[in-house]
Amino acid sequence: MEKHTSIPEIDGLFWYFAEGQDEPRAVLVDQAKYGKCIKSFNGSQQSWLRKGEYLVGPQPAPAAISKGSES
Repeated sequence: MEKHTSIPEIDGLFWYFAEGQDEPRAVLVDQAKYGKCIKSFNGSQQSWLRKGEYLVGPQPAPAAISKGSES
């Protein structure tokens, strides 16, 4: 995964590291739906990153879990 200091032109799920926050937040980049913005799962949307903030991603899709590996 790559570190982005501005909103990337790549769609996908990213981790948003906001200045002053202890943990990253999952955000979505979907340019066809939202333009060049990040959309958070709490409903917020923004088109900028402040100095010191960054995105990491896009997060790869998980592999399917086979029924034989469930515990």
